[in-house]
Amino acid sequence: MRGRSLRAIVVALAAAGLLAGAATAQELNRPPKGFVALFNGRDLTNWQGVVTMRERATLSPEALKQLQEKRNEEMRAHWSVQNGILVYDGKGNSLQTVKDYGNFELYVDWKIEKGGDSGIYLRGNPQVQIWDNPIGSGGLFNNKKNPSTPLTVADNPVGQWNTFYIRMVGDRVTVRLNGKLVVDQVPLENYWEPGKPLPARGPIELQHHGNRLEFRNIFIRELPDDAAALEPPARMVTLEVNQAPFAQVIQLLAANGAVDIILKDPDGRLSVRQVGFISIKEKPIARAVELVCRAAGAEWTLDGGIFYIQPKR
Repeated sequence: MRGRSLRAIVVALAAAGLLAGAATAQELNRPPKGFVALFNGRDLTNWQGVVTMRERATLSPEALKQLQEKRNEEMRAHWSVQNGILVYDGKGNSLQTVKDYGNFELYVDWKIEKGGDSGIYLRGNPQVQIWDNPIGSGGLFNNKKNPSTPLTVADNPVGQWNTFYIRMVGDRVTVRLNGKLVVDQVPLENYWEPGKPLPARGPIELQHHGNRLEFRNIFIRELPDDAAALEPPARMVTLEVNQAPFAQVIQLLAANGAVDIILKDPDGRLSVRQVGFISIKEKPIARAVELVCRAAGAEWTLDGGIFYIQPKR
């Protein structure tokens, strides 16, 4: 670890700001500084019925206008605002923004019922996954070549509110769910034209799968078109270990990834646990931490740029 020694400490992780459960009725749909509200809590301003990127690319302007009017009419029958909440009754189609977006930061509160399934399309492409599934929400479900599952399960119990923070710059997406990192600078693939780059801009979509859905606190901050050039490259790690104490593996991982890792292991049992053969080649640092923790029966969180690892509960 650079600049720090490996430490065994007991800490209570502070909840990251803007988490779902703390909102009161008076605070709903008020954007934080620098963000604007995509949903105003009163009506469907800024939203329209879904017209896919493929339909947009193939229809004439007049046909596209007619289709949009038809989809808007259908949408209004199934999407409504109830007490400051955007509610879908499960019987229509998805909802998308009127405006297209390129690079941005986005907050979304969401809630599903048992068996619920939804997602957030970015630039008109699927998707940041939402569902009632042991895999957990937040992964880029439709990716074929790049990672598609979340780094960790961070969902609140079904029926409770959850909060996404989504950052998209270029084709790379970072997702935090309820304050936990679940996707770390993973490229989102072009669903409509596989193998081609993502469109530079496109709508944000709230996807449906025939289940009741609820959304609130949908806030966006647009980033410059050249933001990708200013982004630090994704930190990639290569590490190979064969039969070493977990504490030693963590030290190597921290050094190779140029990150700080704190091992929360009061009784020392996890520190001395032998880890078998691990081979990690050019993986994002968060994915590398996940693989190492899985091998040792540990779990991790990321807070303030520091990885915290502890025995699995």
